[in-house]
Parts: sequence; structure tokens; C-alpha cells
Amino acid sequence: MENTADRSLKSMARSLQEHIDLANALNLGFTAQLLSMAVMEIKINMHGISQQEVDALCDHIEEKSSFGVTRPIVPTPMLRSHERRLRIRRSRAL
Repeated sequence: MENTADRSLKSMARSLQEHIDLANALNLGFTAQLLSMAVMEIKINMHGISQQEVDALCDHIEEKSSFGVTRPIVPTPMLRSHERRLRIRRSRAL
């Protein structure tokens, strides 16, 4: 049975999805991206997915998205996974 907190989280995710759709329609891509991250966080919490599972998924996706070029992913201590990914993206852009 679904509890009140789960219902509230689902409602919040639905509402944010409507705002994402609106942001995309208004060509506010960065805003839509930020809202999508919020929806993802809500769904991660609702489904009890651990930070380690999220990190493993992100590492796997990064490894597969390197278009055949295998780059070792060196974890940086004391950085959260999203900060590490931002640092990797910035270094690739240079």
C-alpha cells in the first residue's frame, strides 16, 4: 500500500514533469535539465536506490559513451559523483 509520502513524491514528480515540458517548449534547455535532475532525485529516493548504485550506473554510461575510446575513470576522493562527472566533462572540453 502506498503511503502519504510516496503519494506526495509522485505528485511532485508529475508536477515537475509538466514544468519540464513547458521549459522545453520555451527553449529553456538548462532549466529543463535542472528540473529533470530533481525528478530523478525524487524517483531515486522513492525506489530506494543507493548512491553507490547511481554512481555505478553513471560510470557505466560514461564508459560506454566514450565512442570506443576507453579512458580509465579515476575517482577523486571527497567529491560527490555529480561533481566528479562535471570535472571530467570540463577536462574533456579543453
